[in-house]
Amino acid sequence: MKHLVFVDSSVLGLRAMEYAKERGDAVTLLWSPHYDFMHSPASRERARAVADRAIEVEDLRDPRAALRALCAEGIDPDGIDGVLATLHMLAEPAARLAELVGARGPSPKAIAAARDKAACRRTLDEHGLPNLRFAEVTEAGAALAAAADIGYPVVVKPVFGVGKNVTTFAHSAQDIELHFAQTQARLAELEHGFTVELDDRYVVEEVAVGPLYSVEVATDGTTYTALTSVRRKVGLDNPVLELGSTVPCGLPPAAERALGDYAVDVCRALGLDLGLFHVEVIGTADGFRLVEVNPRIAGGTVPEVIRAATGRSLFEVLVDLYEGEPLSPEPFPVVTAASHTFLAAAEDCVVRADLPADWFEAFRPRLHSGSSSIGPGSRLLGMEGNTTTYGVVRVVAEDTARAEAACTELREEIADRLGFPMVPVAPALPVAPALPAASTHPAAPALPEARS
Repeated sequence: MKHLVFVDSSVLGLRAMEYAKERGDAVTLLWSPHYDFMHSPASRERARAVADRAIEVEDLRDPRAALRALCAEGIDPDGIDGVLATLHMLAEPAARLAELVGARGPSPKAIAAARDKAACRRTLDEHGLPNLRFAEVTEAGAALAAAADIGYPVVVKPVFGVGKNVTTFAHSAQDIELHFAQTQARLAELEHGFTVELDDRYVVEEVAVGPLYSVEVATDGTTYTALTSVRRKVGLDNPVLELGSTVPCGLPPAAERALGDYAVDVCRALGLDLGLFHVEVIGTADGFRLVEVNPRIAGGTVPEVIRAATGRSLFEVLVDLYEGEPLSPEPFPVVTAASHTFLAAAEDCVVRADLPADWFEAFRPRLHSGSSSIGPGSRLLGMEGNTTTYGVVRVVAEDTARAEAACTELREEIADRLGFPMVPVAPALPVAPALPAASTHPAAPALPEARS
């Protein structure tokens, strides 16, 4: 039996806690009301019920405060085997707490390097890995100069944190000026748990053109495995908006291996040495280019589409790693194609008042799984990020093309039923013609100094 400490959780992250209990582990949950927005009331209560001990900590970003809370409850730090987090904003505090108590956890320096988008790109350059042109800025003037040097369009996004709601796809100087003019207002709309980790730094980077993928990379510190590759759906007019996912990713086998190798190389270069890491990559005409590394398990609905396609759970792999189990070098086998898409309004709207309350049930027979929070007369915000989606539909089929086609058909029918337009999804782009050959490294390279 192991003793695992979870530094808060998400709704899906509960599955990791439940699996740990099924394995016979002792589970301690450190939680803060600052992250209640990641839960429904029922899931927050469920998290406390699953844990053997649930301890409230006001500031989970302070590992010493977390340690004091553990000791106050009579927990011997020497008896803790692993400390883990499933939330992006708590990945680094969890790693630092693990280091503080001598428990299993990833390198805090590596987590910091991955979370800092500018430091991450500098690391890729230092290791000679294919990269995008970028600049780190703090104000509009420097951003305008960087964009002029890189060439429009560019993406402007926060250096730290989950910044989808303060990210701009800029086609012109006016877009950049508007980004900085509206920053404070956009930040004011976010939860404290998001904004507390943001600072005044932004990355301006070139726009990589091609299909978007994500790769779930697992490592036990010795073996690195690209467990699965996912094709991501994005907005037609705004590619920053993520609208769904598909497994398998649609690449030929050799190209998918090259994609996985590139994601592994990125994780090795950063020094990420324990856990599951969500790596987002675009397949350009010149090869694969990193979008960003999220140094934690995939969030949102990605674990669900992977489970639907493979029958395997990312959360179980995560717990096994923190228990000290060796990692298999084999990727997840795909047993069927799975695709999902979000229900997201193209603009602010009000749902028709005569909509039956149980309207979604008519679509369930055609779904693998899904849900909706849309009811008659609901006021919906036009999609600006991951927090303005109102449901998901997920299907399985014989292959990627059929799964995506079925998903698209369902979404269009739902839009007609609700009486408002959904955010248009960009069509699947063709496979980039020039893909890099697979590469391997015998050991992770030395990690450069990272700003934390």
